[in-house]
Parts: sequence; C-alpha cells; structure tokens
Amino acid sequence: MDPLILRRSAATLLDQLTEHLEDPHGLGFMSPAIYDTAWVSMIQKGADGQRTWLFPECFEYLLQTQLEDGSWITYASQIDGILNTAASLLSMKRHFMTPLQISTISQEALSERIDRATNALQRLLHDWNVETTLHVGFEILVPALLGYLAEESITFNFPGHDLLFTVRDQKLARFKAEFLYAPIQTTALHSLEAFIGLIDFDRVLHHKVSGSFMASPSSTAAVLMHASVWDEECEEYIRHVIQHASGKDSGGVPSAFPSTIFEITWTLSTLLKAGFDLDVKSLPAVEKAKTYLYNALIADKGTVGFTPRVCADADDTAKALLVLNLLQSHASPDAMLAAFEAEHHFKTYPYERDPSFSANCNVLLALLHAEQPSEYASQIEKAARFLHKHFRESADLQVQDKWNLSPLYSWMLMAQAIARLHHLCQDKQLLSLEESLKEELSVLLRDMTSSVLRQQNQTGSWGSRNSKEETAYAVLMLTYAVQCEIEDSSYQDIRNVVHDGCAFLRSDTSVGSERLWVEKVTYESEMLSQAYILAALNNAMNLRVDVESEPQSVTTNGVNGHYAEDEKQTNGTNGIHANGHNHKAVTTNGIETNGTEPKATIPEVMEIPEMMTIHEVPILVHQQNGDSHEQNLKSKPIYIDHTTTNRQRGEWTEEQEKILLGPFDYLESLPGKNMRSKFIQAFNTWLNVPPEHLEVVERVITMLHTASLLVDDIEDSSVLRRGQPVAHSIFGVAQTFNSGNYVYFLALREIQKLNSPRAIEIYIDALIQLHRGQGMDVFWRDSLICPTEQEYLDMVANKTGALFGLAIDLLQVGSTVQADFTPLVQQFGIIFQICDDYLNLKSTSYLQKKGLCEDLTEGKFSFPIIHSIRSNPGNRQLINVLKQKSQDEDLKRFAVSYMESTKTFEYIRTFVTSLKAEAMDMIGDLEKQGLGENLGIRKILARMSLEDQ
Repeated sequence: MDPLILRRSAATLLDQLTEHLEDPHGLGFMSPAIYDTAWVSMIQKGADGQRTWLFPECFEYLLQTQLEDGSWITYASQIDGILNTAASLLSMKRHFMTPLQISTISQEALSERIDRATNALQRLLHDWNVETTLHVGFEILVPALLGYLAEESITFNFPGHDLLFTVRDQKLARFKAEFLYAPIQTTALHSLEAFIGLIDFDRVLHHKVSGSFMASPSSTAAVLMHASVWDEECEEYIRHVIQHASGKDSGGVPSAFPSTIFEITWTLSTLLKAGFDLDVKSLPAVEKAKTYLYNALIADKGTVGFTPRVCADADDTAKALLVLNLLQSHASPDAMLAAFEAEHHFKTYPYERDPSFSANCNVLLALLHAEQPSEYASQIEKAARFLHKHFRESADLQVQDKWNLSPLYSWMLMAQAIARLHHLCQDKQLLSLEESLKEELSVLLRDMTSSVLRQQNQTGSWGSRNSKEETAYAVLMLTYAVQCEIEDSSYQDIRNVVHDGCAFLRSDTSVGSERLWVEKVTYESEMLSQAYILAALNNAMNLRVDVESEPQSVTTNGVNGHYAEDEKQTNGTNGIHANGHNHKAVTTNGIETNGTEPKATIPEVMEIPEMMTIHEVPILVHQQNGDSHEQNLKSKPIYIDHTTTNRQRGEWTEEQEKILLGPFDYLESLPGKNMRSKFIQAFNTWLNVPPEHLEVVERVITMLHTASLLVDDIEDSSVLRRGQPVAHSIFGVAQTFNSGNYVYFLALREIQKLNSPRAIEIYIDALIQLHRGQGMDVFWRDSLICPTEQEYLDMVANKTGALFGLAIDLLQVGSTVQADFTPLVQQFGIIFQICDDYLNLKSTSYLQKKGLCEDLTEGKFSFPIIHSIRSNPGNRQLINVLKQKSQDEDLKRFAVSYMESTKTFEYIRTFVTSLKAEAMDMIGDLEKQGLGENLGIRKILARMSLEDQ
C-alpha cells in the first residue's frame, strides 16, 4: 500500500477523533451496549402530576434487538449475554407492570417476550462458567440484577449460583458505603446501579462530573431513579449520550461516555509507535490532542483517568505520558509512580484486587520512553519481571487480561516493550538492568514469535473471531519482534506470515466481531480498530522493505524502529536504531543523531528570581517546535521575591466575625438543658478552682458542645433542634459546617488563657475521642451494621463521655484536689446518652423539640434499637424500617410497637436503674475520701431520668 495513502488515512482518522475535542461533553466512540441501554430505559420522570418513561427510544431499542430465542446478544463472552439479557428482562418487566405512555407493544406481546427472555436467561445462567469469568465487576453486577429480578418475582437456579454469591460476598465484605460518601472517587461510582438498597444516593451526588457519575450512563440512570431530588444536568447528559454517542439517536447507549483521554491516547500512541510521521506543525489534530493531554495531566496533577475528572488510573496515565514523550513533549512519570506503584507490580487503580497485565505493560512502555529512562531503572525492572513471570505462568503463554479479551493484545504490548528495552540496552541507557533479565525477555520474545507464527489461520487472520483488529495485534507483534535479534526466527518466515495477515486486513470481506475491549460488557471502538489496522499495515510496509535489503546495515524509520537504508532521511519523530548495528548519522525531522534517539534542543528557561519556595511538583516540558519554555524542575527549591508588593492583609472586622458565627450564635440563642454547665458547677464543689479558671472552662465546654451540635445535625440530616429549624436549614450546610469547625479553634484559643500546656493536650485528646465516637456512630448507621451493646457503650464513652471528661479534666488543671473522677464521669456520660436514646423514642417533649422518633428517621443504631434488633436477630423488621430512614409516623409507631414486643423499654429502665445505683456508690466513695458531701452531683444524677421533664 502506498505510504502516502496510509499517512492520509491516519491524518483523516485523527481529524475525526479530535473534531469534537473542545466539546464540553467530551467525545467517545465505544459501541452501544444493551446493558446500559436497558438501565437508561427504566428512568421515569414526573411532570404535572403524571409520570412518564423518560427515554422510550431506549426501550424501543431493546424491543428491536431482542433475539428469537428471547435473549439479547452475547458479544464476545458469556457474561455479555447474561448482563444484557438480565438488564433487558428487568426493563421489560417494569414496563409491563407500569406501561405509562408506552403503546408500541401490547401487554400480551410484552408478556410473551418476558417469558422468552426469562427462559433464555435461565439457559445462559445454566451454561455459565462462573469460575473462568474475568470481566471486571461481574461478581457485583450479576447478583444485583438477580436480586432486582427476584423483587419482580423472577428467580433463577443455576449450577454456579453458590460460587457467584460467595465471590459477591467476598467483594462486598471490603465494600463500605462511606467510601462512596467520601470526597475521594472510587471505581464503584461507575456502577452505582449495583448498590440500589445498599447506599443513600443523596450522599453520592457530590461525585457528579459534567452531569454523569464516572461517565457511566447506567450509573447516572441509577442516581436519577433513586436520588430524592431530580437532577436536570444528569437528564441532559443522558440525552446527549443518546443523540451524540455511537448510537447516533438510535436509542442505544455505550457503557461509558465520554472516553476522551482513552480514545485519544490509545489511537495516537498506536500510530506513533508504528512510525507514522505525525508532525504537530503539519497536523493540527495532533497539536490539538497534545495540548489537551498536556492540560489534562496538569489539571489532575500528573495522573488521569479515561476522561477528565474521573478516577485516575495507571493505564490511561501511562498512555498519556507515552504520547507526550513520543511527541517530544516530555512529561514526568513521578505522579504515576507515587499513585500506582506496588511492591511487585503497578496497580491499575487504588484498591485493585487483581493486577492487570496490559496496565503494567503500558506503565513499562511509558517509563521506557521517559526522557531519562535510567532514572526509573528499578521500576522498569519491577514491571518487566512481573510481566515475564505473568507470561511464563500462563498456559501456552495465553495471557488473560482484564481489559482486552485477546491474548494477542498482551503479546503485542509485550513485544513493544521488549523491543524498546532492547534498543535502550544497545544504546547503553539501562546499564543497571541485570543480564539475566535481558536474556529471559529475549527468550520469551523468541517463544512468543514462534507461537504467533504457528497460530495464523488459513485466511491470514488470527484468533477465532475473524477479527481484523485482533489480526492487526498479531502483525504488529511480529513487526516489533523483528527489531530484536531473534534466534531461530527467519525474517523470510515472518515476512510471509505478515504478508498474508496484511492481505486479510486489506480485504473487503466481512469480518467477525471487533468487540475485544472489556467494560461492563465487551465493546469495540471504531477509532481504535482503524488505528491498529493502519499501524499494522504501516509497520508491515517498512518490514518488507527491510527484509528485502537484508542483511545490510539499517537505521530505523519512525518512532518505533522500522527499517530504512543507511544515510537516508527518515520521516518519523524519533529515528531509533535496532539489531545492534553501527549506523551512520541520520536526520530525523531536521535533527541529527548518531546512533541514538534524537534529542530536540531544549529552549532556554526563563530566569527564576531567588526568593521563593514551593513544593516540588512534576512539571511537563514541551521540547519541540518552541511550544513552551518550561523545564523539568527536580529537587530544587524555587524562590519568589515578595518584596515587590506592598499588599497587606486587612484587619478582621466585627461584621465578618458575626457572619462566620451566624449559625453558632443562632443555636446558642435557643434555650437548651444547660446540663453541662450545672455539671461543671457541681464538680467544682469538690475541685474549687479560681473563678476566672471556672469561667474559661464553662465557656470552652459551651462553645464545643454547641459547635459539635452544628456538625452533628448536618451529619444526621436533622430537621429540628430544640424545637426550631436546624442551623444548616437556615444558613446552608457549608456555612454551618465552617462555623462549627471555626468555633473548635476559637475554643482552643480560650484554652490558651489557662497558660497550661497540659490543658491544650487534654483538649486535643478530647477532640480526637469525640471524632472517633461520632465516626463509629455514623459508620454503623451508614453501613447498616448493628453493633453490640458493648461496642455502643464504648462509642458513647468516646462521643458523649469525652465532653463530660474534658470539663472535669480542665477543672483539675486549676485545682489542688487530686482524685480519680474518670469512672464517675464516664458513668454520667453513658447514663445521659441512654436516657436521651430512650426519650427520643418515648418522650412527648422530644416530639415537639426534634420530631417523632428522630433516631428512626436518621437510621441511627441507638441503645434501645440495638437491644431490640439483637433480641431477635432472625426478625429483620426493625432493621428494614431503620434502613428506609422514613418520616412516615405510622411506620415509626410500628417500630416502637415492635420494640415493646421485645421488652426493650423494660430492659432499658432496668439497665438505667442499675447504672444510676452504681453512680451513687461512686459518689459515696468519693465523698468518703474527704471531698465532702456533694448534693449538686446527686441532683444532676436524679435529673437524668427516663420520664418527661
């Protein structure tokens, strides 16, 4: 094929790829997925008192794609058909039960389709080999779908059922809902539809990016279906995906959109490694893509995901670094190493269970193409050893990767890496690499080459799918292998095999499925398929020229080592050498080299003033075409001279202080029990501290108590406090949260007035205990984990007891009285909390101040609720009510009635009576130690009652 035609085809492909790069929605070419389409079809929306199916075109897509046997297509693996059929069956059942405006199919016809789909899914599940399934997330998605179908009275039995649910339970044992509620993204956000009933969807809304949840239509659909407030931006996102993604308004949607960084980096790196001359000066699409990747890495501090602002991963980060390095716009891999380097390999993303072969290959390639590969010799060796071991432990070298179904994909990447490693070693850039490892990799490449030569089909293709993309992997693997001296491999044999492979690639015959890539279901990308085919043809064209010239000395042509005759001008970007020959100087894009890869002239760096210091960060460097004048800055302090500005911070005003303290002052203005102040005064009868010391302690405890209530009300989603609206309903969550935290530090400033380092230490320890107690309380609630009574009492000792303890410990700092009040103070804290828990469920005064049974609405495991649940663990009625966090008063009264049936309130009354008796004994013991009678303490204990006050 004419090289000019190939280059024009590559340029056209890149123009198509980057056409919508500036679109704020991003871009993506992943093929439509039945699975995600089914989830989107189940979204309902209410308007003017009526509900409608929001995207009926997606349901129509399901109707059009159902197969004769009742199933939906199995793209490339068993799990595809199972997920597609299960999700579509769920959608059909829900449309059958609630037809709404759907009129294109009768109820009778839909019922018949549901029956056929049910039978088809039963067959698919029966034939499914759970043990050999590699798809990421199948162990969560399939059980979730089976559970949702069971709720629709559709159940299944199959041989792999127990194993599937065992794997599911193992996976969920590590899952905590609070991981999703935290600000840090996790991969679970891509599959929120699997956690319906397990999470509070209102608490994941902060993870929304450009209208989607981790660029997943199905995950975003689940949020629209289960969040309490409708999100117009999410609706607009899904509508855009339907109209502009690969389905092109057919109703079909992909499993991920956008996939901007993934599509750009895989396409560009494939073409660049195949020797295409992608000069940024003559190809605006390349310049546009390079700038985009550069900015994405800067924005996300050196790591990226498959599209901007989603969970970063090693795979996409490595590919982005590789593309920039191949374009001579060198980027530091330090952030990638910091994020993903493990002891023996590289993780694709944090908390990954099983390592990915291809991700480690891509990390290795990125390091091998770094500006100074020798700086990363230890990481290069680590990745190479892991990959070699992984290959050798796979039967017949058939590596199974989690992101691509074809073993040939992994072989191609490994051949790329070994060829690049071979060149660097020949060029003496990796002197520290052990000779034994080099030899092992060379033997591996020889074995891989021999195997690939034997595996070619009579049609010239490779693999069982009749796939052009998979065949391109094999052709590329062989052309990369030629760059190394391979014993027992004839160039003529390789050339003949590659010739037949290219004939298949150029043929107009229809091919099989190109769905080789793994998402929730397998998919294909038109862009990627074309890129691999063009790359294979370009590599093969150079290979034929070289083999015909054998055994002359050659230099390599292009980025990756393709051959040309001596002293010719090459048209690639790197001009690297292979096969260990001595070469004369060649010119690559006007840059002269002598047997090494060309180094573009580094522009002069602007002078840096001497007076400034910042943390070291990885800084990207454009080293070609004069695009940038930045330099890699390593381990050097940088100084900025601030003497040129007279800008000074203005005085903090009283008005500003009132703004910050608005939520705090509001809550302070509401009358409370004043229990803690009376508690402090009662203990001071014994401790007798100076009045000014007592005043500071009372002020600190009041400040800390009120501030903690502001935060607690936010975390508990409370509505009332002391009979009035909670502060955050008036001032907003952010202002209220800030006000509470601000007062924590104002209280610390008050502590400093005591002139006691010990007082500061006491205060810090108490705050730590408070947060530990609150953290466990929230964890149990959000995870729906019922603690034991003892675990709850330990939590109370931290949460409630810490504030009581802080007050007395601070008093003792200013007192000459030395006695151990800790047991009594902790007892008071426990009694106070259990009484509060009891009254929350039984008190009429609580109804006026905080609402009916607020703990049930909050979903809190209070002491009475814990006792009732654990009195009859087999009965899940109460825990199910708790899970709903309902405001329905009838439901809450039912829960209280259930607790009566377990004799919980009788138990609480008896337990509190015994605790108060123990406290009275402790008071008596302290009085006998010479402290004197303390009527104030006894009165406070008496006021801690289970009766309405």
